[in-house]
Amino acid sequence: LPRHTAKQQHILPTTSKCRPPTMRRGNQTLPSSSRTGGGALQKPFIGTATWAILLVFSSLISFYAGVWTALAVAPSSLNECPDCRRSCLDAAEFGGGELGHSLEIITGRKIRKALETQCNAYESKKDSSHRFPDSVSHFANGLARVGHKELFDQYDFGVPMSDRAHKQDALILYDSQSSLPSDKNVAAQLNGEIPRLSAEDATENCDVMNAMFIENPARARSRQCLAIVGGQYQSYHIQRWMRLNSEEKPDANKPLQLVGRWRRNDGNDEFLYPKQRAIDMHQELLLTYLNHLKSTKQNLSEILKNIAINNTVIVVTANMGQSELLMNLICSSRRRGLDTKNLLVFPTDVHTKELAESLGLTTFYDDHVS
Repeated sequence: LPRHTAKQQHILPTTSKCRPPTMRRGNQTLPSSSRTGGGALQKPFIGTATWAILLVFSSLISFYAGVWTALAVAPSSLNECPDCRRSCLDAAEFGGGELGHSLEIITGRKIRKALETQCNAYESKKDSSHRFPDSVSHFANGLARVGHKELFDQYDFGVPMSDRAHKQDALILYDSQSSLPSDKNVAAQLNGEIPRLSAEDATENCDVMNAMFIENPARARSRQCLAIVGGQYQSYHIQRWMRLNSEEKPDANKPLQLVGRWRRNDGNDEFLYPKQRAIDMHQELLLTYLNHLKSTKQNLSEILKNIAINNTVIVVTANMGQSELLMNLICSSRRRGLDTKNLLVFPTDVHTKELAESLGLTTFYDDHVS
């Protein structure tokens, strides 16, 4: 028999149960049905799961090998590539080339994004950019700060200036659009901090300026508020409201009530009401003046015609206690070259009358009414 037949016979089972005959191809044993084309297919030597595992491992090895190769070839920093930094700066400055084109695209995107942000912010504030709402536009359309001392230097308010004026600012409230400074947006727009202007610039378009002086004494520091009510009768009067108890002492639990302007923060009233005796005395003096009014006006008319300059007369009154102030006024005026010929003094006693006339001043003194 042929050699393969002998091997086939050698591997036949010794049991009584028959099996299909097999044959070998190299080191692989094939069932006999594979020769004849019948029967079930043979099981692969390497399964699907094994192939999948091999594929995953080979992919990982290839990936890390590629990364390692790239890191080994590429320079670690611009210091290893001297021309790279110069090329990048040239591209940013002069443009051109692929790098310059990329920089232009990146820069354009950033600029466009920044502009969109600013435009969106402007659109959201466009309707609410005014410092004050329309409900108070009848008396509040703008606000500005002016140095306290500068404002007093610009305008003679006739009151002493605070010793802290050089460290403080005054507020100017504009009640109409036409009274705003030339740059209306400075004082009218809600742009954060209240603008600080010079006294001249802040009042350049003010035809009328109402000045109000307030103070919260440090010795009786209280929670003071300032209420401005527009659209009312122009009374030029400041009302004072305080929380007082039945003993007229400050009490935070009581409602605000109208008090006199001489009422101090500690509740004390500095206004002294006249007694009946003083009222009667002054009524008698007034009656004396009214009884001699006609003759007094005739005598005074002749004096006024003689001293008037351009139909103008300066009138002052003084007593013996104020004689030093009168002398200071005349000496200071003459030192500055001011003419005092049209100044008329109403002295309240004979001593002041004689002092004024010794200074070359005109006086009016009437024994009946003085």
